[in-house]
Order: sequence, then structure tokens, then C-alpha cells
Amino acid sequence: MYENMKKRFWRCHVCGDIHFGEKPPETCPTCGFKNAFVLCDRFEADNVMKDVDYAIDTPEAVMKVWEDFTVKAAFHTWDDKQAVHDLSLGVLENRKSKGGKFCPCRITTGDREEDLKLLCPCNFNAQRTWKENGECWCGLFVKR
Repeated sequence: MYENMKKRFWRCHVCGDIHFGEKPPETCPTCGFKNAFVLCDRFEADNVMKDVDYAIDTPEAVMKVWEDFTVKAAFHTWDDKQAVHDLSLGVLENRKSKGGKFCPCRITTGDREEDLKLLCPCNFNAQRTWKENGECWCGLFVKR
């Protein structure tokens, strides 16, 4: 059924992170491993998102993932470290209450497929705020 879709589910074989898109990211935004994603089906993706043993469970760990994510990128995290810390708390709260590392500044719909677009870091390159202001929706990632 899902084989004909352009967008598919991808699972990082290192940390279990789930990505939904036409192709997986080259580098996992959670663990930082390159070329670690394998194709998975929706059932597996749903189960992984419910059952992952989250080792990234502190604001400091989340912020380290974000910093590692930006090392070789054309963007960096916001200079306001207190604001970045507060955003990390929001991501952790969303993971706890909504079952996913959703952007703390966007509202989930309850539709799992739609909400996958809001996993942090989301596809901010496609957002109007990125194109117009050079920053993602919440300002966490900013163009260098």
C-alpha cells in the first residue's frame, strides 16, 4: 500500500530515530551517524516511536544533539542559550506527553502522518520564516 508513495518511513539503525520523507537525511539528527537510515514500514515506525529507549533525556543532551547537528551546516543554534535551553525543555515535554520530539512552538494535530512533519529538527528549509528571515519557525536554527 505505501510502496507507491514518494514519502516513506526511515529508521536510524543506530538510535532508532524515525524520519518521514522521500529520502532519509544523510546524517541522523539524533545520534549524528552518517548513512544510518534504513527503510521501514509504518507499523515499525509507529512501534519505534512508542518504544524507543530515549537516552537523550536532559536539556543538555538535547542541546548537544542540536549543536552536533549544526557543526557542518549552513546554520547554527540561536545565540540566546537560555532560550535554546527552554526550547529543549519543550521538546522533552512533547516527547513525554505526545510521544515524539515535536517542535515546542508548533501545535500537533493528532494525525500521526501530519505530525511527523513537526519532529525537531523539522524541515525548516521549507518554511516561510526560513526563506524570509533566515531562521526556523521557533528561531532555534539560524543561518550563519
